[in-house]
Amino acid sequence: MSTIDWNWIQSKPYQLFIDGIFRAGPEGGLFDIINPATNRTIATACDGTRADIDLAVAAARDAFDNGPWPRLTGKERGRYLGRVAALLDAQREKFAFLEAVDVGKTVARTLDYALPQAIDGFEYYAAKARNLGGEIRPAPEGRFFNYRVWEPMGVVGEILPWNGPLMMACHKVAAILAAGNTVIIKPSEHGSLSNLELAKLFAEADFPPGVVNVVAGQNRELGARLVEHPEVDMVSLTGGTETGKKVLRQAANTVKKVALELGGKNPNIIFADADIDEAVQWAIYGAFADQGQICVSGSRLLLHESIYEQFLESLIDKVSRLKIGDTMDDTTDIGPVITRAHEKKILDYIALGRQEGARIVLGGHKVLDPPLDQGNYIEPTIFIEATPAMGIAQDEIFGPVVTVLRFKTDEEAIQIANDVSYGLAAGIWTRDIDRALRTAGHMRAGQIYLNSYFSPAMLDSPTEGHKHSGIGGTGIHKYMQEKSVFVRLG
Repeated sequence: MSTIDWNWIQSKPYQLFIDGIFRAGPEGGLFDIINPATNRTIATACDGTRADIDLAVAAARDAFDNGPWPRLTGKERGRYLGRVAALLDAQREKFAFLEAVDVGKTVARTLDYALPQAIDGFEYYAAKARNLGGEIRPAPEGRFFNYRVWEPMGVVGEILPWNGPLMMACHKVAAILAAGNTVIIKPSEHGSLSNLELAKLFAEADFPPGVVNVVAGQNRELGARLVEHPEVDMVSLTGGTETGKKVLRQAANTVKKVALELGGKNPNIIFADADIDEAVQWAIYGAFADQGQICVSGSRLLLHESIYEQFLESLIDKVSRLKIGDTMDDTTDIGPVITRAHEKKILDYIALGRQEGARIVLGGHKVLDPPLDQGNYIEPTIFIEATPAMGIAQDEIFGPVVTVLRFKTDEEAIQIANDVSYGLAAGIWTRDIDRALRTAGHMRAGQIYLNSYFSPAMLDSPTEGHKHSGIGGTGIHKYMQEKSVFVRLG
């Protein structure tokens, strides 16, 4: 990618996309887009306001109430989504570059995982649009015919996170559109570039005006206005748990549907009979992929006492070899965290872990070697001698930090795993299928990985976070509402 001239990104500010038109906000303000690897401005974008949200909502409302989109057949909507998939596939390098300079993902991982997942999101929901489901129900004494159908919610506000802006946007928005809704996309101020570039693909695919709208900006009132707006039928958020609580409060007055995909403090349990070599590799991937800035990261590593020393020795050895560096370098394993403020939060948690009495056996510092010292780079960090009650074992740090905990029995492992306020994901490593299924059954979490960590089948198998990890689930039906029709016969 180094042979390509990417100066186009700075040629002019990115604009808002409202009612099928790229436009500047009426107040004309701009905000800087900062590369976390250098903390330098690499692009500018129009800074949206509450008035821009109102314009976008009006456009989406009109497109849903009076436009063709919800009245197209699923097959016809699928064709539009298929066009976006093809356009995105043809511009893989561009979008991988944008994810690297905007949110610090490595190009190699984006090309290997996030981009194929993003493209698959449009392809999957293009097919799903043709089969949205419904059922016929038995009726008492044969005097009624009853059928149930799924219908679009209407106008959906989708608030996206900074840690996976492209893949998240593609999965969420493709589902929203396949269901027949219209949408206002509100990207994170720290992860807007790929969403603003994605708007160009919707325009090129000739979507009807108002069906897709993108309003970016650094004003936190944008999300609040979207949530409280009376003409928005549903709001979906992927983000932190505290933000999710605010959204619930803000949505109360309009009693709209709310779906929240929130944080996690996920256990990765390694039993004594596990394949140690495999489990170590997946534990590293689970904890340190994307610098640990993934909601399902395996940030708590639970080791059976009989394999504790062996596993830890291998883990430290392999993590110490991870390469911290340029996100454009195909050999880089660890990139920067998103902002200086987030870097400080992670370093504060590392300091807290030390104060609580846990011991660092690897990492624990900001990278100070030039030129990486200009960016937000933190060494991959491993804590041992921690207890389940410590802050580093309870709170979502969202960085390259893993806390290792020791257990003796299956029951203790389950108790430690569930003893947090989150319930998003869990990993289980054992050769004993009975133990694997029994432990999975006891996990209070929505995604369980047996002898692996992470899953490529997110689209095919929607899930819902437990406890403080979310409400409303994932998949297409979260963007739809059910209707039951009773027909009296005779």
